[in-house]
Amino acid sequence: MTIYEFELHFTAPPGEQVIDALYEAGWGDALVAFDPDTGGEGWGTFSREAPSALQAVVSAIREGRMAGVELLGVTEDYVTLTEIANRTDRTLSAVDHWATGRRGPGDFPAPRVPRPRVSLYSWAEVTMWLVQHGLAAMSPEGVEVARVCEVADATLRARRLQNRLPEADREALNLAVA
Repeated sequence: MTIYEFELHFTAPPGEQVIDALYEAGWGDALVAFDPDTGGEGWGTFSREAPSALQAVVSAIREGRMAGVELLGVTEDYVTLTEIANRTDRTLSAVDHWATGRRGPGDFPAPRVPRPRVSLYSWAEVTMWLVQHGLAAMSPEGVEVARVCEVADATLRARRLQNRLPEADREALNLAVA
């Protein structure tokens, strides 16, 4: 089996019992950061052994729910051009040329968080682009966990937002997008 690394964000009420409940539910392979005195947001950084990235992430989500925490999202790894260069053993100049379209096949993923000085890109989108164009050696596991985390994060966020709607509106929305 392969070890997959990812991060889950959650919120919980104050109390040491939250950390104990997470451990007992199966988060023994996670480093949990949470202030039991104040409660609120926390996260678990996982190194989870599983047959697939999907099974690793899904099992951690289920265990978090069993422990009674509200899951906010899965880290969809946002990276700068410098981080992309470091992760791919390329120069910042080469990655910048890909991003601006001056070199390479074009269609580099657009930044998820555009900023004047340092934009943030989806590592999942970047890894798929790199693999598609044969521009960097990426482990299949790395590509898989990036893709799964992107989808799991969007799903958790959509569910949380959807729960803010009245039930009739949720049902109408579910029918419309099904």
